[in-house]
Amino acid sequence: MNDIKEFLKQYKFKPNDLLGQNFLINELILEQIVSAAEVSPVDDVLEIGSGIGNLTKLLAETGANVLAVEKDERYFPILKDQLGEHLQTHTKTPKSKANVKLVFADITRFNFQEELKSGYKVVANIPYYITGKIIEMLVTAKNRPSKIVLLIQKEVAERITAKAGDLSILAISVQLFSNPRIAGLVSKSDFYPSPKVDSAILVLDMLEKPRIDVSEKEFFRLVKATFAGKRKQIHNTLKNNLGLSEAELAEVFKASLIDSKARPQELSLEQWFKMYQKLQPFLAKAS
Repeated sequence: MNDIKEFLKQYKFKPNDLLGQNFLINELILEQIVSAAEVSPVDDVLEIGSGIGNLTKLLAETGANVLAVEKDERYFPILKDQLGEHLQTHTKTPKSKANVKLVFADITRFNFQEELKSGYKVVANIPYYITGKIIEMLVTAKNRPSKIVLLIQKEVAERITAKAGDLSILAISVQLFSNPRIAGLVSKSDFYPSPKVDSAILVLDMLEKPRIDVSEKEFFRLVKATFAGKRKQIHNTLKNNLGLSEAELAEVFKASLIDSKARPQELSLEQWFKMYQKLQPFLAKAS
């Protein structure tokens, strides 16, 4: 789109800052996102937040079946024109190219899992303010996707792909279920309106099963309890937040070969697993 302002003016559309409406207008980056997702005609694809439909259109042109979920119904006239014969509700002939189902709904309240076959992919440019919520929703879904490609804030993408020493709860959550990587960086100048920060293309290659064999409820109870004192030594956070005695703590650290003075962000996923194994009976009883 050479002149995004004029384009939006035709539809009398004004971006809503509260909904994080920043439109990616660099065609090369849009193509890079679709390429990173490796979308083919046999795929089911979930797009979260269609916006003005420039990414939706590229996904539709791959021949894949696209479920586009958009919260703001003001986009409908734009999407109708952008998608044309690809939009199912407006192309009903048997030989049509209609392969996009458009749903106006809040993705966090919409049961998209029943709409998609196993192994579907997720491709989206999502608002920064709900990034963590959307990622958690996707990686913990009962019907999990096989690949997730998201355009998100650069800093968040770097946190998700961090190594032991700088891990967060979000990074642990994502790395439990996937192999995350950054496929490219995107300047704030590639958006309209321009956000205050740069972005990154985050790719999550989902694992067939979690990286470690845990009860998710019990494991994240341990993780969250430990991170409740992020800047404190894990000895203190486990004692204060899980009510473990000094004797119990000493046994946990000895068995899991973890320094009691370490901080939660310093532990690797393997160390979290060892600590979980030792505390699992206690966590199960407390759940």
